[in-house]
Amino acid sequence: MTWQEHTVSDVADEIAACLAKGDSNSATRLAFHFLERYDKSDWGTRQRITIEPPVTTGDDRYDALLAGIVEYACASHGMVAPNWVDSEHYFLKKWWFVSGMSKLHADALVHSPISLARRGVFVTQGALSTRSGAPWSSRTAPRPLGT
Repeated sequence: MTWQEHTVSDVADEIAACLAKGDSNSATRLAFHFLERYDKSDWGTRQRITIEPPVTTGDDRYDALLAGIVEYACASHGMVAPNWVDSEHYFLKKWWFVSGMSKLHADALVHSPISLARRGVFVTQGALSTRSGAPWSSRTAPRPLGT
């Protein structure tokens, strides 16, 4: 039996289970862990695990976070993000500062990548820096899906 990487929908299911138990810290870690796993995957796996839209987590904030992470990850590796990330559902009406600490809001406003900020999701400097992939600023031209 061959091991397969979790899709973004699998991760959304895991996040929903955490949120149902009231464990938002684990839910947030799962979202960011998806980024790490994406970075370590080959191109074909990256496409396979992001091409289909995820099921809802039951919390619009985490749905937007996952969409932003997928968009960020794709751009960081020179891939065009799947079309589903632009669905209205993945954009918050009220901003969400993931850290939850008001004194870090200014930092999050300045350092959130556009893929998250345009959705109303803000993370502090370094939130995405433990990744093994290329930094946001050094991405190459996007590679179309299916090529």
